[in-house]
Amino acid sequence: MVEVIIYRNPWDDPEEVARVTIEGEVTGETPTAESLRERINDENDPIISEYTDGRELLRYIASYSNGYVIANYDCEESLRVVEDLSDEAYRDWVQDSGLDTRL
Repeated sequence: MVEVIIYRNPWDDPEEVARVTIEGEVTGETPTAESLRERINDENDPIISEYTDGRELLRYIASYSNGYVIANYDCEESLRVVEDLSDEAYRDWVQDSGLDTRL
């Protein structure tokens, strides 16, 4: 699975608060997870509503961090798929994987 994990208190005592998959699914029962689920489904969200594919969404989420929350890819393969593949190679990967990455 290609996903980003969001951690709270990343520097002192990291706690996983949510995971977001390349298919746009959010797991977790924390306020952070609930907020992300709402934002992904909100057509009026000024940032997330612009994304049409899970790859774009994961890039945005993985780039977010502050002193309280940090997001990172779950593994090297996720990083490779989202950040390193060319657009053509990514389309081939989506077709081969059978995943629906449209948001």
